[in-house]
Amino acid sequence: MKLTQPLTRKYLASYWTQCQTLFTHRQADLSGLSEIDTIGLAFLVQWSQALAAEQRPLMLLTPPASFYPLADLYGVGSFFELTDTPAGSQNGTE
Repeated sequence: MKLTQPLTRKYLASYWTQCQTLFTHRQADLSGLSEIDTIGLAFLVQWSQALAAEQRPLMLLTPPASFYPLADLYGVGSFFELTDTPAGSQNGTE
C-alpha cells in the first residue's frame, strides 16, 4: 500500500479512517512521504502490531529520512522489515 500524505499529526486522521484496510496490507510503500513524526511512527507501530497478531511482519519500503532517528530513539526498528537502512542506524539490530 503506497502512502502519499505525510505521516504527521496533521494528516493522521485521514489515515485512521482507512486503518481497517491499511492494516491488512503487509507492505507500506513510504517512498512518497516527505515527513514522519512521533504520531506517524506510533501509527506504524499499531499497524505492525495488528499484523504481528497473525505472525506477519510489516515491511516498510523506502521510509523517509525522518523515520530512522525516531525509530532509533524509541527502539522500535525491530518491529519492521526495512528495505533500506542507512549507515549508522540501529534499525533492525535491536
